[in-house]
Amino acid sequence: MLNNAVEYAQWQRALNRQSTTQLIVAGQTMVDRAVIELLATDQFYGEVLTRLPRKRVALTSAFALTWQANRLVLHYSPVAIAQTFPRFDSLQAGLKHVALHVIWQHPLRYRQQVVQQQKLVTLATDLAVNQYVDGLPAGMTGLATVQPMVSEPLPIKADSAIYLKLLQQASTATEPSKPGAPAPTDHAKNRDQPSTGQRPAPRLIDDPSSWQTNAGQLSNPNLAASRIQQLTHDAWTQTMEVGRGLVAGKVVASLKLTHQPAALDLRRLIVRGIGQLPSGKKPSRARFNRRQPTRLELPGQISETRLDIQVYVDHSGSISDETLQYLLSQVATLTQAVTATITVKAFDAIVQPGQVYEVSLPQQIKFVRHGGGGTVYQAVFDDLAKRHRTNRTTLALILTDGRGEREVAPHGFTNVIWLLAQPTDRLSVQPVIGQVVTLRKGDTASD
Repeated sequence: MLNNAVEYAQWQRALNRQSTTQLIVAGQTMVDRAVIELLATDQFYGEVLTRLPRKRVALTSAFALTWQANRLVLHYSPVAIAQTFPRFDSLQAGLKHVALHVIWQHPLRYRQQVVQQQKLVTLATDLAVNQYVDGLPAGMTGLATVQPMVSEPLPIKADSAIYLKLLQQASTATEPSKPGAPAPTDHAKNRDQPSTGQRPAPRLIDDPSSWQTNAGQLSNPNLAASRIQQLTHDAWTQTMEVGRGLVAGKVVASLKLTHQPAALDLRRLIVRGIGQLPSGKKPSRARFNRRQPTRLELPGQISETRLDIQVYVDHSGSISDETLQYLLSQVATLTQAVTATITVKAFDAIVQPGQVYEVSLPQQIKFVRHGGGGTVYQAVFDDLAKRHRTNRTTLALILTDGRGEREVAPHGFTNVIWLLAQPTDRLSVQPVIGQVVTLRKGDTASD
């Protein structure tokens, strides 16, 4: 009978002494055995990893999730694995770490930000993942290593987007406000740069720089998102009940939300009504590099767009709890239909203060009721005007039962889609501003 722990220890010591071709090739066997053992001890994560194509390459980190034809591929380096993981169980923990990046779609969500803020993205995503992984080697990113970098207490087991925002704020606070301003103090430097002073930099399991789009390998983000969702869905379907019981609640919740059926073709609907505004640049082989046009191996840059979608969900008293849950599930499905950051707002007679949040994944939807009074659609249009949203840049989705006032002052904003919950619902606002669509099967009204 194979003793994976003993054989790994022998292989790891030998490779650290001398990296021969035979030992490097044997690294594939060690990774395969770790995945197989995960299938027995932590089945869901093992199922995710078996569905990821694996390729042995030379890396400075143990692993790297890369894009190939709009699909994630797991690259691994036997030399770096032997240097990073002292025991077989720590290798398994490292693979579980990688699987969680996939489940929470970090390579897709942060493919743009990692180009300019690689260090902060690495810290934020690793911190979110590592709190769900036991057995990692010492020195990995955790609350204790990141907390000194920010002034306020870090929330436990929060989404990576929350950690990234806190790190960005801390990083901005340590930068000089203008040329000639005094440099940050030693304390501030250490807070933003853990590799200085007495605090060593957290060690990396995988290199997130490979998440960025390059050479056209991520040409269709929506197809990539769909493939990740299908991968995790298939992995969950194949996981036995006893294995599902070992998966953390937040992970399970994200899987359940990810596969809510769409009531209609949300993507096509959004494309028809959405405005687009520039969102910086992205690498492209279709353009010459402006600074070094003679170097054909360097990509140029093209403008990238993002969708500005403002979603208003009716939380008034006429909306039952069941209907509210259904409306929110459709917002969760919307995050799958488009690659965008969506702003979600609760409203009844007013747009509820403090109940505004951004989502890009289904698990970020908050399935709780806020408000419960009467319905006033004018509050939505007042909020759009207050935020200086225009038809050219923004699409507003209003999820409601249609029962509100008859007349509203739209302040010139007409790029609206009303999503009614039931086939029998009718919009009270006349004349209709924008277009009206029914979510559940039945009659559909239009502008």
